Amino acid sequence: MEKRGAKRKPVSLEAKLICNGKDYPAFIENISECGLHMITASKKSIMSFIPEMQLNLKFQSPSGNKTDLYCEIRWVHINKTPIHGLTYRMGTEILEQPPEYMDFFNTLK
Repeated sequence: MEKRGAKRKPVSLEAKLICNGKDYPAFIENISECGLHMITASKKSIMSFIPEMQLNLKFQSPSGNKTDLYCEIRWVHINKTPIHGLTYRMGTEILEQPPEYMDFFNTLK
């Protein structure tokens, strides 16, 4: 059964996740009006991402517009891989949505 209230749109965007003063590379796989799904990896378990943790996410749209989002982690799935160490898949809710985010979202099919 689907729990989401908003339809997701697939994307392929590199991003920077900022949490507790540290930057982590991230990859956004899909977005909705109020949330997104992303992946980040770490060879060392520097950070534990947990539900209810708040973070900033920065990315650039294909048209070159930069967007900064303030989000809260809703769920996390952790995988161990030989190449990347720990891989975190996260569903996040956007807490503060700047106008440029909705402009970008509305351009997607």
